[in-house]
Amino acid sequence: MKRQFQIVHTESSLGWGGQELRVFVELRWMAEHGHRVWLVAPENSRIYQECRQAGIPVYAFGFRRVDWTLGLLQLISFFRSEHIQIVNTHSSRDGWLGGVAARLANVPFIVRSRHIEVEYRNPFLARVAFEYLPHHVLTTSQKIVDRLVREQGINPSRIECLPTGVDMTRFSTRAPGRIQRELGLPEKTPLIGMISVLRSWKGHSDFIDAAKLVLEQSSAAGTHFIIAGEGPGRGDIEKKIASVGLTDRIRLLGFRADVPEVLASLTALVLPSTAHEGVPQIILQAQAMGRPVIGTKVGGIPEVIREGDTGWLVPPKNPAALAVAIARVLQNPEAAQAVGQRALERIRTHHSLDAMGEYLEGLYATHLPKT
Repeated sequence: MKRQFQIVHTESSLGWGGQELRVFVELRWMAEHGHRVWLVAPENSRIYQECRQAGIPVYAFGFRRVDWTLGLLQLISFFRSEHIQIVNTHSSRDGWLGGVAARLANVPFIVRSRHIEVEYRNPFLARVAFEYLPHHVLTTSQKIVDRLVREQGINPSRIECLPTGVDMTRFSTRAPGRIQRELGLPEKTPLIGMISVLRSWKGHSDFIDAAKLVLEQSSAAGTHFIIAGEGPGRGDIEKKIASVGLTDRIRLLGFRADVPEVLASLTALVLPSTAHEGVPQIILQAQAMGRPVIGTKVGGIPEVIREGDTGWLVPPKNPAALAVAIARVLQNPEAAQAVGQRALERIRTHHSLDAMGEYLEGLYATHLPKT
């Protein structure tokens, strides 16, 4: 009989992007497979609301306003009363408070997840946070692993890469595409898209500049571009689109819950990030649907895009190179579809949600004492 675990994830972030989605899908998968799970997060955070609506047990905890002494006592009491076996922390605030509380509560296995690549201003504190506080570290890309080992001296046996798995039942080639119809465009209109939180380092400005270059070519006359997502950069993106005179060719869709349907509408997905990426979930999701993907040589993106085989890579902050790659997809649709199919096969083998969940079950079983 398969072992069942008591698992807590802590998340102090109020936002809703790839990191928070990873926490959500992992909690949901574990709950669906018989494990007892909880989310510890601020009540006003998006992930708290999403988990509550999904029936995942939640424990309201305001990391940003907490008194350390009182907060530690509350978390220690919670971890002990529920006999928690695994605590997985994700952001800086909950990483420290949740990690210390888990240590004081004698939680058997503490995991620190690292989702993005950043500079560590205080190497000593970073080493404590990743080497001494948790028992194990999980990252979303091998590049983050290598950097933590090299710069912070993390023991390589206690850190590994585990990108977020893709739900192959949701991100399926059978998903219907409906964005052309929604925008009043002909059904076969080529559509190049970005789907991400609207943050400066996601490269939306480069995407817009590349779109302008592509649309100057006669072969791309009927092509349209879309940007899906919300975030603090929306105002700047709207101004940029207006400044290049493309408000009728680049459409902002806002936040979309129907990501599979958006992806199914695309001729290609583009993610021109300039920094901080692990392995972006949206790339894996697009590949799971057989969509051609163009990314930048940033973070963990090259770990899942092999140039010309499972996608295309361009230098960051280079709209001209990005435009060339987009034009290649538009001019050679059959070759682009073949690239998408090869990426799909790789996702099925290496990056499904079930594969991720089963790997975690094995990791927990290995590190927890048998009862």
